[in-house]
Amino acid sequence: MHMQPEELGEWYVKLQETGHVHNINLVTPEHVVPQVVLSILHAKTLGLTLPIVYNTSSFDSLASIELLDGLIDIYLPDFMVWNVATSKRLLKAEDYAEVARKSIKAMYRQVGDLCFTPDGLAKKGVLLRHLVMPGFEDEGKQIMQWLAQNVSTDLYVHVMEQYHPRAHVGKRRRGSLGQSVSNPELSEQLRYADINRAVRLEEVHSVSQAAREAGLWRFAEAAEHGGHNI
Repeated sequence: MHMQPEELGEWYVKLQETGHVHNINLVTPEHVVPQVVLSILHAKTLGLTLPIVYNTSSFDSLASIELLDGLIDIYLPDFMVWNVATSKRLLKAEDYAEVARKSIKAMYRQVGDLCFTPDGLAKKGVLLRHLVMPGFEDEGKQIMQWLAQNVSTDLYVHVMEQYHPRAHVGKRRRGSLGQSVSNPELSEQLRYADINRAVRLEEVHSVSQAAREAGLWRFAEAAEHGGHNI
């Protein structure tokens, strides 16, 4: 569905007028940031007062984050992995962690620590998410240490445990253009076999403990409906 920025802004206001939403949540909009900016500016002229949430993988350009300064109330970034080899293999982006570090610091400079309304709804700030991956808890620990040392020990953090194999994980290897691998031994191998399992609670707890030891203390708890009170 194609929509002009002004039309998108009008939808924000329509959602506000229903009275059943707490914010406008923009999910991974890095590729359309200029249009998002125009949509927010237009919506504000129409009376939009709801918080704007920027929900992102953190693989954002600093130019995009700068464009959003003063328009985004809540940044909801992920910090997925730490090592270059891991991001290259799993995310196909070897510079992911470097980009994420810069982006997260820029987001934090704009909106600071997460704060809430008197009834417990998030109002402004950063809520950082880390999905613990099976066997990669050491990278999660490094992420927590970096956040505490380079962003803020008051940063609101959600250490997530809901990883489960999806998409290509656990599937048989394929050759080029979808052809089966000719080598019988290779054809029996599973793609991303090391993460072809659910994460263990002890792995999640080890990352949470590392976060506490690093000085972080504000942790998100899932709401009863499975989301967050934002």
